[in-house]
Amino acid sequence: MRSAYWPLWAVILLILAGCGSLKSENDKLKEEIVDVSAENEKLRRELIALKSDNSKMHMRVAQLHLEIAALHQEIQNLQKDVETFRAQLKSGDRKK
Repeated sequence: MRSAYWPLWAVILLILAGCGSLKSENDKLKEEIVDVSAENEKLRRELIALKSDNSKMHMRVAQLHLEIAALHQEIQNLQKDVETFRAQLKSGDRKK
């Protein structure tokens, strides 16, 4: 009878050893999941900050665009004033 139980006990011991190995692997994977989750959270916070910075930059670009448009208009007005002044000078030179 002992010989009939020996293979059974060997199989049980192998199963228990395998379960221990699986538990160790499971614990390692859980640690990796925790690490990856922490990294994802860090990256999520960075992404939110970058989106905020991007939004601020878009507003600043729009503001600069308006300032450039105003300066362009001012340059055009000054060019008109210069042309008017040149015309007045030519007119004054003709009268002399």
